[in-house]
Amino acid sequence: MPRGFLPEAEDVAFVHGGVSGARLWRLKASLDVFYVKIAEVEGAQALRREIERTAWLAANGASVPKILRTHDADNLVAFLSKAVEGKRADEQQLPLLVLLAALGQGLANLHRLPATACPFDESVRERLARASRAIAEGVVDVDAFAERNRGVEPDILHARLAAAIPREDIVVVHGNATLSNLIIADNGSLGFVDCGHSGRGDRHIDLGVVAQEIGERWGEAAIASFAASYGATHWDRRKARYFADLYELF
Repeated sequence: MPRGFLPEAEDVAFVHGGVSGARLWRLKASLDVFYVKIAEVEGAQALRREIERTAWLAANGASVPKILRTHDADNLVAFLSKAVEGKRADEQQLPLLVLLAALGQGLANLHRLPATACPFDESVRERLARASRAIAEGVVDVDAFAERNRGVEPDILHARLAAAIPREDIVVVHGNATLSNLIIADNGSLGFVDCGHSGRGDRHIDLGVVAQEIGERWGEAAIASFAASYGATHWDRRKARYFADLYELF
């Protein structure tokens, strides 16, 4: 990367390495917190997608990392971003009902962005095609499957999902809405990180993943509270389960 790409930092900490090969570091400089994400070779295209989609979300008013600098040369892609204000939903110490309301209302706001203007395809067929490639490459982690899918081969799960594609209710989705990727600020607003799978897709792409994690942590009553905060008229338990199962293949 070019000289001066990174700010002078008082503390640098490695956060994690992703399955696509992307690596993430956290930098503290004075009162600011930054992140730098780097990917090479096969992970470079995924990071280009994340940069592009994060920029679109930011331009449309979503709370996402502010990308300050990018680098793209010699099969290496990187970006420097300013941290989203708040804490990860799985680390927040807010009262449960307050946390669930923040998640529900925040996702509802995201899903109101102009889907017809969004250029990124996250339809079921696109996601099934991506899942098929992941299965062929042998990168699906069956050990991370939910209890109901333990022992099910990825190709069997894929075939089951491909045979039962639901009618889609298209909105702008985050696309990877785990609690660790949802950031709750002190004022209750919701921010989003790891936006490389954002785009036009069924709202239950997000709702199914979030509901599953909420249920595992806090039980079925918490799912009902989350659904009410989101807007119960949009809740579909069957579709939420479908998209949670599809997420297993990513």
